[in-house]
Amino acid sequence: MLSLSLFSSFVRATRTIHPTLLSSAGITGSLRWALPLRLTDMTSVRFASRGTEYQPSQRVRKRKFGFLARKKTPSGRKVLQRRRAKGRMYLSH
Repeated sequence: MLSLSLFSSFVRATRTIHPTLLSSAGITGSLRWALPLRLTDMTSVRFASRGTEYQPSQRVRKRKFGFLARKKTPSGRKVLQRRRAKGRMYLSH
């Protein structure tokens, strides 16, 4: 079981409400940590940082979408066949 001090430090670390949002709502000082967890969970998604979805890697891209990966499976060969029929200049990566 978590001790009270450990639990309160965990709660403080996991809450990510923007400070200007709290001050505009008139919430200051120790009242910030008296908010219900559900309210903070809903607002933390809104301010979540973005931009880590695509980390380009030539190796991963070629293994997933490359010519040899397309040739390996029946559905991949159909993709190549459709792209040839359409006249695509590039069949795959």
